[in-house]
Amino acid sequence: MSIRLNDDAMRQFRVAKVFPETKHHTLAMEFSSDGLRLLVCDHSALSIFSSTRQVQVCKVPMHHYLPDVACFVQQDTRVLHSTSKHDYTIRCLDLNTRHCVRVFGGHAKTINRLASQPGGENVFISAGRDDQVYMWDIRVKTHTHRIKNLRRPLCAFDPEGLFLATSSGTEGIQIRDVRMMGGEPSRKFVYQVNAKANWTQLQFAPNGKSLLLSTDHSWCFSVSAIDGTYQQSFTGYSNKLRLPLDATYTPDSQFILSGADKGRIHIWRAADGFPVAVLKGNNMGPVRCMRFNPRATMFVSSDSRIVFWMPMANGVYDWVKRLKPGETISFTDETVQEEAVKAPRTIPMPKPKIETVWKIKRLNRKRACTGDEIVDLTNALHNNDSMEDGEIAED
Repeated sequence: MSIRLNDDAMRQFRVAKVFPETKHHTLAMEFSSDGLRLLVCDHSALSIFSSTRQVQVCKVPMHHYLPDVACFVQQDTRVLHSTSKHDYTIRCLDLNTRHCVRVFGGHAKTINRLASQPGGENVFISAGRDDQVYMWDIRVKTHTHRIKNLRRPLCAFDPEGLFLATSSGTEGIQIRDVRMMGGEPSRKFVYQVNAKANWTQLQFAPNGKSLLLSTDHSWCFSVSAIDGTYQQSFTGYSNKLRLPLDATYTPDSQFILSGADKGRIHIWRAADGFPVAVLKGNNMGPVRCMRFNPRATMFVSSDSRIVFWMPMANGVYDWVKRLKPGETISFTDETVQEEAVKAPRTIPMPKPKIETVWKIKRLNRKRACTGDEIVDLTNALHNNDSMEDGEIAED
């Protein structure tokens, strides 16, 4: 069973685990393809967290390399990370041996994006501040393809790993077939947008139908991945420092989440841009990084603290059975009527074995002897605390 995401379910996410604050801001996060592990990158270390146990299972110091971005590769047994201290190479780290197995050189400036090909084990892409995008094969040291003459490029694979999207400044997006990288782009989209807001993040929706572009202003927007037409804007959040705040889709492509100032997370419907909720977490500053787990109903946000979010345990949700690979389901009136007929009857709970009246009298006699104050637990149900749900009080 899993939770069907809707407006009410998104409003019931709360902080499940908070890790101690660190001296370095989180620069990049990524879940493994199976959703079991989380990779967190900052200038001091690469850290691996267990999504199920919500504990840190691995930490590799990175003071000699100062990475800006990192990602999983080769069935999540290896990690790629950038370097910015001595050179601008990409290093491949084996998580089992903690050794570097290969170095990839080519960029002349720092790298702002690394992504492995979905469904593939060896291909990955990188975008750098040298205005170039490279495609690599992990089995060779040199790049296989290069796209030049871009401005502040961003890049992203589609969910199937068949197409590559690249951007140039705030003027255009190009879609290329991965199997024909040497040819012309299959689709080109040209835009005239507000030049004051730089594009900071480009990503496909999990269903592959839309592209989401984040900016260093207080808004992000989506366009069609088919013809590039504008779809929706998602705004209303604060970004006073003009930081590249991350946004993320839910796995069903229905909702978009974005970080904001003062530890807040804004949620919108992807289809119409309707603001669904504003969640208050435990980050004191802007929420810079955010990722939704691709296989579980949880997401992670981070600035200097890593925060795991999950639905409330006592919340009211719409549950749906997990489908087998390739299986689909459709609901009709006949299906609903049939399910209503086969609904199981209510089974009454068994009566308690202990006589309740006798136990209450005994408890009252004991309190009368000790003189302890009796606390009415019904008053505890009314919370007069001014803190928002999900917020933890400071020590």
